[in-house]
Amino acid sequence: MADPHDVPHILKSSSSLTPEQVFAAIDSTLLAKMTLGSGMVLMILATLVGNAMVCLAVLLVRKLRQPANLLLVSLAVADFFVGLLVMPLSLYDYVSERWALPRIICGLWTTADLTLCTASICNLCAISVDRYMAISRPLRYSAMRTNIRVSLYIALVWAVSFFVSLTALLITQFLEEDTDGGQQGLCVVTQNLGYQIYATLLAFYAPTMIMVILYVKIWRAAKRLAMQDKLLSYGSGQPRESTDSSNLLSAGLGNGKSGSRSYFHRPSALFNAVKYTSLLFFPFVVKSYHSRQHEKSETKARQTLGVMMSVFIICWLPFFVLALVKPIFGWQVPPWLDGLCLWLGYSNSMLNPLIYCKYNKDFRIPFREMIFCRFSTLQTVMRQQSFTSKYGPAPCRAASIQDRADRPESSDL
Repeated sequence: MADPHDVPHILKSSSSLTPEQVFAAIDSTLLAKMTLGSGMVLMILATLVGNAMVCLAVLLVRKLRQPANLLLVSLAVADFFVGLLVMPLSLYDYVSERWALPRIICGLWTTADLTLCTASICNLCAISVDRYMAISRPLRYSAMRTNIRVSLYIALVWAVSFFVSLTALLITQFLEEDTDGGQQGLCVVTQNLGYQIYATLLAFYAPTMIMVILYVKIWRAAKRLAMQDKLLSYGSGQPRESTDSSNLLSAGLGNGKSGSRSYFHRPSALFNAVKYTSLLFFPFVVKSYHSRQHEKSETKARQTLGVMMSVFIICWLPFFVLALVKPIFGWQVPPWLDGLCLWLGYSNSMLNPLIYCKYNKDFRIPFREMIFCRFSTLQTVMRQQSFTSKYGPAPCRAASIQDRADRPESSDL
């Protein structure tokens, strides 16, 4: 596919081409621009809609208005403004021949780019820290996880993000560099080697190392506790629900304080009676249901961790490798490769709502209801889902569950 920036080169070399060849080359370049532009516009719209739905879900669903979900809202706000402020100007910069907008807009764009992308990455890191603490110290951390404490985490994330972007402006002014590229018509962040090492370390490499280490510990903890639950279920003849691995993994995101305390929550006598009645009249169905749910959630938890880390690293690693390679070796990277790595990183802002909410029922159900504009029944559906996930299906639905138990289930991924 032709590079969208090849039109000037085609015109310069037109003396050695026939008119038909010149028009064919220009048409090919324009087609490439339209194709790339259409894909980028769709990515921008998906980023805006997905992250807006995360914020709406927390705002509309009472169950989601918990301290832990403030981190998700902070992540969604950062990703939303990446789609609103950063990606449209990046689209203009990529498909245009040169940067023709005022220099002040270039400065604002690069500052917003650095701030919001760094905030998105650091919010992911904060979520992994919060989730690890909820799993490793559930009782102590459930008491510590308050709105004020989580707000301090969010303030720290945004302070680091602003610090990274403001230092770029200070270095640019100190070295008297021109962010619009002088006569080249470019708008780029300063390529000073010292700044690039410091910025990439603070904005990507350090948070990524923290996330990888914590996710490995989370995976091991979930696997160990799931194994303990399985051994206890064999001894008692009834699987425990208190340390389900999927609940462990959603403790840092879905339910706030109640999520981490739910491992030690003891249902009321009424619900115990309901569950006892279910076991008495439908023992095979209820035990089969819980056994299948337990195995499914354990596998799903490990798969989700792999998807989270893989997508994040695939999206951002190429861009930050190039960010170090270019100033260190002085390489002139082709515009198409630079743009590809940049937009691959931007795509993480589009994928975050899918990755961090698709595998959490507390968010997946509001997403489904909002897509079909069923706002009036949202609270009722959430209450039904919460009851079923904690205490199993109602006895009146046992027959349908037994029918579904014999059907092969499709993979969650």
